[in-house]
Amino acid sequence: MFSFSHRTQAIVLLLGIFALGLVCGVIAERRFLHPPGPRGRPHQRVVEHLGHDLALSDEQQKAVQRAFQENRREIETMRRRIGEDMRLQEQKLRDQLLTILTPEQFEKFEKRNRRRGFRGRGGGRRGPPVGHPPGPRRGP
Repeated sequence: MFSFSHRTQAIVLLLGIFALGLVCGVIAERRFLHPPGPRGRPHQRVVEHLGHDLALSDEQQKAVQRAFQENRREIETMRRRIGEDMRLQEQKLRDQLLTILTPEQFEKFEKRNRRRGFRGRGGGRRGPPVGHPPGPRRGP
C-alpha cells in the first residue's frame, strides 16, 4: 500500500476538484451558452467560423448573418407547411381505414397506433415513447 504525505494528498485533492470544476464548466458552457437546435442560433457559430476561415470583413459577416436568418425563417415556414400536409395525409389515411376496417378493427388500430405515436386524433409523437425500446419488427 502506498503512503502519501499530507502535502501530496492535498495536491491530488485540489487537482481532482479542479478537474471536476473544469468538466462541469465545459458541460454548463455547452448546455447554456451554446444550446443545440434552432433556439440556440447555431448559424451564429457557423458565421463566426466562416468569418475567421474566410477572413470576412465586418460588412460581409453581417450580410452572411442576415442571409442565414432570412433562410432560417423560410426553412421554418416550410417545416410547418410540411407538418400540416403530413397531418392532412394522416387524417386522409384514417378516413380511408374507417371505410375498410370494422369498428372493432379500427379501434384496435387506433389503440395500437396511439402507443406508437401515430398522430391520428389529437396529435402525437413519432417513434417509440421516450425511455422505451422500439417494438418488435414484423414482416420482411
